[in-house]
Amino acid sequence: MTPRMTPGLTPGMAVAWQSLVDDLDGDRAAVAGFAGSWAGLLPHRTGMLIEALGHADADAARDVLLTLTCTADMLGVDRLADAASRGLDALEDEGVDGARKHVEHIADEARTAAIHVAGALAQESWSNR
Repeated sequence: MTPRMTPGLTPGMAVAWQSLVDDLDGDRAAVAGFAGSWAGLLPHRTGMLIEALGHADADAARDVLLTLTCTADMLGVDRLADAASRGLDALEDEGVDGARKHVEHIADEARTAAIHVAGALAQESWSNR
């Protein structure tokens, strides 16, 4: 996390979350619940990616990278979506060794994403209370 970063709802997240709210007939609690669960799973998902790449399991790595890319995109967490997408491209183009070059950046972006989601959920408008 850079010192000037303020955790919370980024502009991209705001657009994506509102789109999800609209798709769910205004159910902000469902979006908040999904976002919170998603953020809670990020350490597990990055751990799965590290394990898959450590075992040279391209299929398992692909599953994690696709999941991270799609769900981060769905929530408007653009930097993580982009990092995971680049990791997926590297996996397809260069194999497991290529994807390994991206794992640290993906893990860093996942940590930052979790901070942003937690900050957004702590804001009154997204509180689960």
